[in-house]
Amino acid sequence: MHNRIMMKKIKNINRVIIFSILACFCIFSFSYAEPKVGLALGEGGERLFVHIGVLKALENEGIKLDYIAGTSAGSFVGGLYALWKDIDKIEKYLLNLDFKEYYNNKIEDIELREIDDTPFIIFYTDISKGKIDPKWLKGVMDGKGIRDEIDRLTNRASFEYDLKIPFKAVATDLITGERVVIDKGRISNAIVASISRPGTFIPFKFEGKILVDGGLKDPVPVDVVRKMGSDIVIGVSLRDVKDDAAPNVSNILSITIRTIYIMLEELNDLSSSKADIIIKPKYVGPLSFSMGREERLKLIKLGEEETKKIIPLLKILINSY
Repeated sequence: MHNRIMMKKIKNINRVIIFSILACFCIFSFSYAEPKVGLALGEGGERLFVHIGVLKALENEGIKLDYIAGTSAGSFVGGLYALWKDIDKIEKYLLNLDFKEYYNNKIEDIELREIDDTPFIIFYTDISKGKIDPKWLKGVMDGKGIRDEIDRLTNRASFEYDLKIPFKAVATDLITGERVVIDKGRISNAIVASISRPGTFIPFKFEGKILVDGGLKDPVPVDVVRKMGSDIVIGVSLRDVKDDAAPNVSNILSITIRTIYIMLEELNDLSSSKADIIIKPKYVGPLSFSMGREERLKLIKLGEEETKKIIPLLKILINSY
């Protein structure tokens, strides 16, 4: 009888020990599970150099990115980083990129002139043909040239086989007005669709759709990167990076671009507000696609400095998850 009681006690003790070990294992596992960190890079045209600085700072601090989503300028930098995972390579490439190479032609001036009470866009260009190409009326830059350049740089990289970090790009369907999230096929198509700002780029045809800049629907794609599986989302808004020159509203192209810029102000704030951490640099200075190297480096430095400010909070979120 005594032996039976002892055996029963031993069995109970063993159960307690096993349960305690399992409980400790579970606690240890869950306590040290790292949260998934996602980065939502917002639209911004020629401000895209700020995104380079953001990624440089995150990389220098050892922050591992599990997901990236980008809109417009954010898709350009984010897509290349998701592919290469080498911010120095991206910086070197974009610092030396001459955006003017992708204009349909060398445009000296554009103005709006009325002929018999009907407005016409008049282009003054340096061309030998002596005629205007009708496609210029759709935009002054053709994204196909940029797409071909990205294909050359990346060896026609695709979402399915070449990404080092999961990535999605956001564009807008010009016909339906719907947001289009691109995550398949060649990365070059996704980037160019996302950066095709109306008035500047010719709308980009992709999979039966006519696509333009994703910023019209989702300027900072926080919700996209959240749905990819991110526990912590960092949003980057470039709305407060502003040109020190007075807005140009002298022709139909500049009026269109300025109108879009105004419309995006409130939408950008709404879109980025869903992030756990928002990086929103403030800057006033020269901004254009023809900026020199010094101006581009200033924007990269700005992105680095603003990102360093949020690192302590980001690490608290990661460590307390």
